[in-house]
Amino acid sequence: MIETVLGRVPAESLGRVSTNEHVLTDSRHLLRPTREGGSLDGPIRPEILGDLRWSYMSLADNLTLDDPTTAVEELTAARAAGLDTIVEATSWGMGPRHAELPGIARRSGIRIVAAYGGYIDKTLPEWWRDQSEAEVEAAYTTALTEAIPGTGFRAGLLGLLGTSAEITAAERRGLRAAARAASAVDAAVSIRLDGAARRAPEVVDILTGQGLPAHRILFCNMDKVLDAAYVGDVADAGAVVEFAFGSEHHFADGARDATDTERLAFLVQLLAEHPDAIVTLSSSVWTKGQLSRHGGMGYAHVLRRIAPALRRAGVSDARVDDMLVHAPARLLDRA
Repeated sequence: MIETVLGRVPAESLGRVSTNEHVLTDSRHLLRPTREGGSLDGPIRPEILGDLRWSYMSLADNLTLDDPTTAVEELTAARAAGLDTIVEATSWGMGPRHAELPGIARRSGIRIVAAYGGYIDKTLPEWWRDQSEAEVEAAYTTALTEAIPGTGFRAGLLGLLGTSAEITAAERRGLRAAARAASAVDAAVSIRLDGAARRAPEVVDILTGQGLPAHRILFCNMDKVLDAAYVGDVADAGAVVEFAFGSEHHFADGARDATDTERLAFLVQLLAEHPDAIVTLSSSVWTKGQLSRHGGMGYAHVLRRIAPALRRAGVSDARVDDMLVHAPARLLDRA
């Protein structure tokens, strides 16, 4: 069975799943100057989208998803395009609004599996960062077995846990605590690695060292590091690797997203060279600029464009279905 914000459901009922999305968030603390040293002001609007693609973290309004009605409309459109379930992965440090998720699920028709966790150290509120490892483990156990605080539903998994280029003491405590809490109830843990580092093997060792099986580890946004040997080693270790499509932005000079063309070519090669790799897919929407109404690809990008492109590239229907349906269900199913 799988825990959703509207209650437990059978694994076979999930349908097509995006394993790393955000519905309501606030990441304005990540705001930075433009690449030229200036600023972008006001609401997101058509005439600023070019500047935004060039300096994606430089508009405060872009770094929030703050309107439940907008969320419902965007998810309703994704549901019409064939998306059935999302993992809502907004953790502490990204402004989670867990209590509003059931209403959004009901109104949109999208199943929502809520993750619960703490993001990278620099984003964490002091009250979370300063907890002992035992306190973090207790918080995780409560979320998984009783309810996420302030709600009437359980977490479906733990995450999105973040790691910095150098894993900090608070992040390490969180990883160990999450592994123990999740392994006790056969739940999964989702991880967002620093894109400039190669920390996945270390994180696997930390989590499995505390009893969490590798197949319960989801590494989100692995497309941030298109290194065949590195990603192949992670897949061969038995962890789940996720590829997020739809964002092609610049963050600083020399720092940009891959293009979807690059991601597709890399994924097709990975699937050919590692046929047993466990792979899931997402759009990883976390900003306004990724919403359809603001010219972004939206929550249904993988269903509408990426899955057909994978099939045209020679990936079998069965393999595409596994990435969208069966692998997410296996990951989230809590025996």
